[in-house]
Amino acid sequence: MVFLVTGGTGFIGKRVVRQLLNKNFEVIASDINIDNEKDSFYNYLDLKKQNHNKLNLIEFNIKSKSELKNILETKKITHIIACGYQMSNLIDNNPVKGAEINIVGMTNLFQSVVDYNLKKMVFPSSQSVYGDSQKLYGDKQVRETDYCGLQHQLFTYAVMKLLNEFMAEKYVKKHKAKIACTRPSVVFGFGRKRSSLMWAEEFATNPALGKPVHLPFPKENKDNYIYVEDCAEQLIQLALKDNLNHFVYNTGSETASGIQIKNIIKELVPNAIISFDEKGSPTPFIDDQDDSRIRNELSFVPKSLKEGIRAHMNEARLSNGLNVIE
Repeated sequence: MVFLVTGGTGFIGKRVVRQLLNKNFEVIASDINIDNEKDSFYNYLDLKKQNHNKLNLIEFNIKSKSELKNILETKKITHIIACGYQMSNLIDNNPVKGAEINIVGMTNLFQSVVDYNLKKMVFPSSQSVYGDSQKLYGDKQVRETDYCGLQHQLFTYAVMKLLNEFMAEKYVKKHKAKIACTRPSVVFGFGRKRSSLMWAEEFATNPALGKPVHLPFPKENKDNYIYVEDCAEQLIQLALKDNLNHFVYNTGSETASGIQIKNIIKELVPNAIISFDEKGSPTPFIDDQDDSRIRNELSFVPKSLKEGIRAHMNEARLSNGLNVIE
């Protein structure tokens, strides 16, 4: 098996790459501009003591059909895990580039599954496809079969993800292509760089490093969370399983309010300073999702929120030469 991981130096992508290498797979990791990320990417692998003899890091823009063709044919790709994507802030600044990568590029990948009879392609979609508020669904856990109208969408990113899902399902139904996706909730972990969700990095990193953190929402605000390493493992397990029962899977693992998050962090770092914006708006996502589908599909059980936050903090501390939190 040979995996192509697009967006391979990114927040989720580099975790996918490391875990695949740790499972002894050959990995072609690609990104749109590796010069900017190469050093930090290899530093990450070295910090994790990960052997990367079976890794080939290449520069590649998924909008290019000719480049994709060359990679698939010369590298003998069998699986794709597609993490490369333009995030909301980048889409807003350059909508044309956003569409080229997020729509044209992703469709190129879907088509390649058919053209090259690939064993599997998986990609992270997003919980944002459910709209900008839990109020649309009441108090229930949101399931994969729930949807909302476009009038309830706030982000172009979310609508692009929804279109990706729609098109991928067309390939599944028409061509029997083996494609699946996840809908992660708030993905937290150390190393997030460019995102409107930087608070999902800072809420644990700052206290871990002895710095205060101010969260831009009221303390009663609720969100559903998934630790980045678990998000990556779910993608890999879906890619490796021959026959899946569904096309799409919710992958949020635990819901918590701001005050519950604060209490967890204070258990781990008693002197942590955490404040909230009580006049701020709630986060523009659903509060809770039902992830029973993926738990039934896979043998993997994600970390508890507390254990995920501990792991997040310890990665931040180790990266800064500090001892881990037991």
